[in-house]
Amino acid sequence: MSNIDVQDIIGPSAVMQGSSVELHEAIRITKERFPGQSFCVVEDWVWLDLDAPDLITEELASEGQQPVMLLVFNALYDSSSSANHHWFRSTPLVEFNDGMFFLTAYKLYVLLGPGRRKTMSLSAVVRLF
Repeated sequence: MSNIDVQDIIGPSAVMQGSSVELHEAIRITKERFPGQSFCVVEDWVWLDLDAPDLITEELASEGQQPVMLLVFNALYDSSSSANHHWFRSTPLVEFNDGMFFLTAYKLYVLLGPGRRKTMSLSAVVRLF
């Protein structure tokens, strides 16, 4: 687990559950289900429902994306990098499946363990990093 207290950064939020499988099993399932897809298995994550202007929401929709991003505090495994990730945010959500697969235009995130869910303004999310 990371040393960052998620609550200190995002404030009040609701608990949201990711998958309860072990890391090695999450990697196996993901490789089998999404062959060739770049993916990152994460814990200590926050599902951010973006409070964004209609124009931004409409633009995202026209690109097949939703006004949702992922804030990650602990990347356990990244199929395309051996770098040690510090906290980061994803690009907007394209599709969410099986309570654990958060697909963006560029990467698939596999959500493990409990996370948080919060609505946050787009401007606040951009200022986080």
